[in-house]
Amino acid sequence: MTGDVRNAPRGNRVLILAAVVLAFGGLAELTGADGGSGPQRPTANVVGKLPPMIGTGTGTGTGAGAGTGTGTGKSAKAVTNALAPMPYSAPTHIAVPAVNLDADVISVDLNADGSIGTPSLANAKVAGWYDRGPAPGQPGAAVLDAHVDSSLMSDYRGAFFYLGLAEPGMTINVTRADHSVAVFSIDAVQVAQKSDFPTAQVYAPTPYPSLRLITCGGDYDKKAHEYLGNTIVYAHLTAEKAGREALGE
Repeated sequence: MTGDVRNAPRGNRVLILAAVVLAFGGLAELTGADGGSGPQRPTANVVGKLPPMIGTGTGTGTGAGAGTGTGTGKSAKAVTNALAPMPYSAPTHIAVPAVNLDADVISVDLNADGSIGTPSLANAKVAGWYDRGPAPGQPGAAVLDAHVDSSLMSDYRGAFFYLGLAEPGMTINVTRADHSVAVFSIDAVQVAQKSDFPTAQVYAPTPYPSLRLITCGGDYDKKAHEYLGNTIVYAHLTAEKAGREALGE
């Protein structure tokens, strides 16, 4: 399965990743490093309206090659105020000014077990972008993850320590390598159990540019040394700006 993801065309990789993550029980590798001896990280609840779930229908199609086939088609109701897509450019920085979240972004791949990678605990102040999926601003769900905390940090706080304070309507600014800024509006914030991770909701393809931010959340199991849930932020593109200076950051 991992090999399929690596070799898939960019537009198909998020769909394949969904199956990979589901097979391995969600984002289980997003575990807290300390979860108690450091400052208490903010805890989110389910707030706002989650983006529409994908509906399923059936249909027939004719390929350019030989034969016809039947299959299952999926469609999602677009967010009405989503902006037109931006060209491809890798993210370099993310900020949620309202909650003081501010972090550089690096690219991450898949772990050996097929789960999505994260920056190391020794590099917990940066966020990771899954670079085999869409870049922020492109059509589809761009995925960024980061640690909520790390005992290797002097203040115990990871890049997404404050993600649990995010609320619908808040702005996310993603600076990209081409010096543009993709501006997203948060649709919903959710805490989901890792045992019931909403894979279809998080990784579903969207016809508009969308963003998913993921970190650890929920209760912390001291015996297992891991969080039992994930905090998930859903957002959609609402503006494009020329650079961080234009945002007053």
